[in-house]
Amino acid sequence: TRKESSAASDVYKRQLKDITQRREMEALQRWEAEHDPLTGLLNRRGFERRLEEALADWLKSRNPAALILFDLDHFKPINDEGGHALGDEMLQRIAATIGRKLRKSDYVARHGGDEFAVLMPGCGLQQAQNTAQALRLAVEQLGVEHAGKRYRVSLSMGVTALRDRDRTIDAPMQRADQASYQAKAQGRNRAVVAEAVSYT
Repeated sequence: TRKESSAASDVYKRQLKDITQRREMEALQRWEAEHDPLTGLLNRRGFERRLEEALADWLKSRNPAALILFDLDHFKPINDEGGHALGDEMLQRIAATIGRKLRKSDYVARHGGDEFAVLMPGCGLQQAQNTAQALRLAVEQLGVEHAGKRYRVSLSMGVTALRDRDRTIDAPMQRADQASYQAKAQGRNRAVVAEAVSYT
């Protein structure tokens, strides 16, 4: 009957709505699991998954990829003197600035409190160096104000590319991390390329 057909249609519509809502919730949960809630960037988990994919692609097809790690110089006074809200504002501004300087194919993550990471698939070391310098100069121009004082940050950056001996993501991450420490040791506000190592 027409009434039965209408009832069946209503049940079908409710089921479709339930399925759609469930899928949207699952998609949101997946997004939240891999993204930083403050900046909207990838988090450590999301970034490392993409780095693993890039490494697998490199080992299989020799498609290059480069990695940039950096943390913020002089960020602590912003939190200590201006409060965490001011620190959060600075992190959000930095995240937005970094995003505007990268290609659509690049990935950027908030890797820790004031640590960031960039993965550049299909990119060699020279291009990564150029990108690191562009990011450094852009962030250098940013600032936040509190109680009549202007705060700025700079970046200490480590740059590397995937290498033949890399079998896990730990190797390139450690190289880039060590290079960023060298940048700090050399006076901060600079990009240091991980030393070239010959494996032949």
